[in-house]
Amino acid sequence: MIVLKVENMDAHFNKCASDYDRNFYEDLGMGEFYDEIENQFNICGQPKNILVLGCGTGLEIERIKYSATVTAIDISLGMLEQLLKKDLHPKVTLNTICGSYFDVPFAENSFDLVLSTYSLHHFNIEQKTKLYKKIYDCLKIGAYFINGDTVCKDKDTEIKLLKNAEDLYRNQQAPFGTIHIDVPLALDTELTLLCDIGFNNISVEKRWTNASLIKVVK
Repeated sequence: MIVLKVENMDAHFNKCASDYDRNFYEDLGMGEFYDEIENQFNICGQPKNILVLGCGTGLEIERIKYSATVTAIDISLGMLEQLLKKDLHPKVTLNTICGSYFDVPFAENSFDLVLSTYSLHHFNIEQKTKLYKKIYDCLKIGAYFINGDTVCKDKDTEIKLLKNAEDLYRNQQAPFGTIHIDVPLALDTELTLLCDIGFNNISVEKRWTNASLIKVVK
């Protein structure tokens, strides 16, 4: 019998915070991914007021090399502590918030870019729909939302992953999204959710084996 180790989301990321950067760059080979994030900052005209969801240690924030104000949200205090140790670009003004981006209020029509990398694959369709609406409302007209994240291969896999996660949460009597378990949606599902919210110019900027970089415009 396989026993699945269950960890709360914040506890998991607190535990891996000190080794997070090395793991992403050396073990997972994510340099190309973050090169593309940096490329997108320039394509989007170097947006000045940026909201980063699930910022972790700030690997994407390190790629901002111009004057910008960045609001960075993460549920893990350990991750934010690692971020605050970094020497970011001198013209980047950083504001950090420790909390869930589902709970933290976003000021409407305030941001030029909302960015999330490898964070949203822990949540179900209903949760993502609510979050995408919240993101839409906080963006200025013509502003961007970029989500770089894992996706599963097809709808059947998505359904299976969600069912397994729902069973785990039910057994643990815990709210969905509070345990570290991956439930990536299919790419078509992600694109449909964004379209239904009202985003325009929906594009898959780049694809990798198990991930995609999606960019949309309000």
